[in-house]
Amino acid sequence: MIYLKNGNIPLNLAYEDIIVQEKNSTYQLSFKFPTNNHLWGSLVEETLLLADDLHGEQEFIIFEIEKHHAYITVYANQVATLLNNYSIGELSVNNASGDRVMRGLVSSIIREHKFTFSSDIAAMHSINLKNVTVATALFKDKHSILGEWGGDLIRDKYDIKLLSNGGTEKEALFMYKKNLKSYQQKKSIKDLRTRIHFTKTITSQNKGEEDKVIKVMVDSPLINKYKNIYEGNLEVNDQDVIDSTTLTKYGVNYFKTTLCDVIEESIEIDVVGKPDVPVKIFDTVTIFHEKFNLDVKKKDNKIYFFTNE
Repeated sequence: MIYLKNGNIPLNLAYEDIIVQEKNSTYQLSFKFPTNNHLWGSLVEETLLLADDLHGEQEFIIFEIEKHHAYITVYANQVATLLNNYSIGELSVNNASGDRVMRGLVSSIIREHKFTFSSDIAAMHSINLKNVTVATALFKDKHSILGEWGGDLIRDKYDIKLLSNGGTEKEALFMYKKNLKSYQQKKSIKDLRTRIHFTKTITSQNKGEEDKVIKVMVDSPLINKYKNIYEGNLEVNDQDVIDSTTLTKYGVNYFKTTLCDVIEESIEIDVVGKPDVPVKIFDTVTIFHEKFNLDVKKKDNKIYFFTNE
């Protein structure tokens, strides 16, 4: 069910309503609403909505409206999208845990806000950012907090967590001829990398002195598993990298953490009804398909949830 937050008014006539949540990315609600009901006039940009998804009640803000002959289509993002509208002064930490960098992020936000930030990631990294949005600092690219520390980004209303594992292993079973309506499995080598040329530029602190450029080539332990070498290039921004040795160490760890040397495999399923146990984003579930000799555990990285079902 979807509600206008102001007044907690139910939008009973909403239809084709769906919430799409994707790992560390999209978290969006969309639906259609008839224009022969007076409430359609309340559905305008910046309006706050409440909607139930697999995580309970969630808050969204409308960012786009499409008007049609007899209905409107509403698009709303989870309220963490508002982090695109807040700026930081400077965020600089060295050899910091996830919790420490999140605390640093809080103190760097220029104006008041209602968000909370936390992390349980123990790995140590460094970052130096200034004059960017909170969203850019937190998750926008490989030089963000998410890019450096990794993990699963949990968005629950205004509570933002970066966790080493955002889900749990569930006893949920999705099985052909039981609750599995449709099934699609895909394997791809599109983003496969088994050799990467890493580059780090160290800016000179002395006037007239040239910047120092460090380059190393690191091969994946799996490079001989494939018929071809899958080569790539990466500019490194990690402040802990100061020479060839630390850059090589960074490269070795990059293969371990990103798994970019493993063929990408994804399974998309359409489920009938609700599973025996509640399932959320990042949870691990079992998928069984006798015809394709498939019996695997997979982490849930994308969910389509129909709010009125």
